[in-house]
Amino acid sequence: MEFIEELKGYFNYLKKNMYIILGLYVVIELGLFIKIGTSNILMFLSSIFVTLFVICSLILMFKDFITASKIYAISMPIIPMVFYIMHRLNMDQIGQVLYIVYFAIYLIPMIRGYKRGEFDFSRLTIKYKKISVIYVILLILAVMSSVRSIHVLEAFKLVILSMVTVMTYSIGMLCYKKNNKEFYKDILFYLCVGVTLSSIPDIIVTIYNLIFRHNNQHLYGVLGSNFMLGYTLIVIPFILLYALNKDLSGKYNKIYKLLLLIQVINFCGQKSRGFLFALAICFFVCIIIDRKNWKKYILISIVLFSCMTFNVMHRWDMEDLTAGINLTAPGGIASGNAKLWNRLINETKNRRPIWALALGMINDHTYLGVGPGHFKYYYLQYGGNPKRMYIDAHNIVLDLVTEFGIVFSFTFILAWIGGLLKSVVDIFKNKKKDFKEFKWPAIIGTLCLFIYGNITGQSFISSANPLSVVPAFVFTVVMILMIYPEGKSTN
Repeated sequence: MEFIEELKGYFNYLKKNMYIILGLYVVIELGLFIKIGTSNILMFLSSIFVTLFVICSLILMFKDFITASKIYAISMPIIPMVFYIMHRLNMDQIGQVLYIVYFAIYLIPMIRGYKRGEFDFSRLTIKYKKISVIYVILLILAVMSSVRSIHVLEAFKLVILSMVTVMTYSIGMLCYKKNNKEFYKDILFYLCVGVTLSSIPDIIVTIYNLIFRHNNQHLYGVLGSNFMLGYTLIVIPFILLYALNKDLSGKYNKIYKLLLLIQVINFCGQKSRGFLFALAICFFVCIIIDRKNWKKYILISIVLFSCMTFNVMHRWDMEDLTAGINLTAPGGIASGNAKLWNRLINETKNRRPIWALALGMINDHTYLGVGPGHFKYYYLQYGGNPKRMYIDAHNIVLDLVTEFGIVFSFTFILAWIGGLLKSVVDIFKNKKKDFKEFKWPAIIGTLCLFIYGNITGQSFISSANPLSVVPAFVFTVVMILMIYPEGKSTN
């Protein structure tokens, strides 16, 4: 009931601005219809929901800082849908402006709250001094890398979108005086909703292709399965634990169960070997820390991993692989399995040529990298295949080192490991608490991201149009949740 009342409050606020909403909606949709016409009905139908969401979310953010924080969290994973539509209409620049619009409007209630004494920024120099130092170092290194890049303005744009906005949002989370556990749980909930909604386009396309084209084909780009699965992995431990434990999710329990159902549908259509491996680790650790619900995890696992294993074994490359192995006698079964395993390992080496290019760039641009988002500009120069262009190194660590340099990457990874180890120490120091609210799921999610990101290939930003900084945003928010001192009602 409490969540329903929250939604009613949002609806009443929107009603006060009904004429503005309707006016903007009609003008934008009319413009899109004139631009699209009847050439792409599916794209126009998609815009009907996306346009309404963008207008309503932007207006809601003016309400107060808490509302702005929650709406910003749900909006960041959904914004790439707008970019995708704008990209298809050759209007990329309009789409990119939307990130800045959201950020600018987020700052308005933040500034209002600061004037009313709702923030304590002295925490940045006292309580969160280490985070402040890390942020300053990373920003300085990113700026230095951008200045040395061949497309300086593009590099700075990516730094602003992927670092300045994300850091500012996390600072708002940390310095807000009323940032109690409920505040963080609300942000987490809206983040999980946004991440899950961002997977729906890929789900729809996959189901459509399975039914009408009889193939398991997914979307490409920022809404595609490979990119989307990376940041989904970060929050899936939260969705699992909160859906199966009402004492954690409280008023959001039923919606968490719905989010879990949507993600099960999403995962059942996936065919990524790296994701299958990372998700298996996620489930294994979740079962260990939430043993009382082990039967539910096993039931979900049977459905998920049977479907995903089937999909993986029926990939076109896997079918060719298994077809090349002939077992002529019972005694040949062991050797045949060995051959299959060896060839499976060899098949995973298709990322190595891209990694070799990245290592070449790192060798020549060791300390500051080639520049944010600049891998794609050096790809051909270092021997890349012009028939198959790549915009990143397809490895989360190599991508950081290639574009930002080894100093930036070392600082970033050291900070992540430091936060991880501190959380683990906190867990072992306080054995009476189970830490299932923030620390355990955050540890599992970020670890699974790095496992998946180094096997299949993941980056924190997508630098080619349509742009996306969703992985960077989700990762940062979850890291802030991980350092929250559980068991206390306020900071």
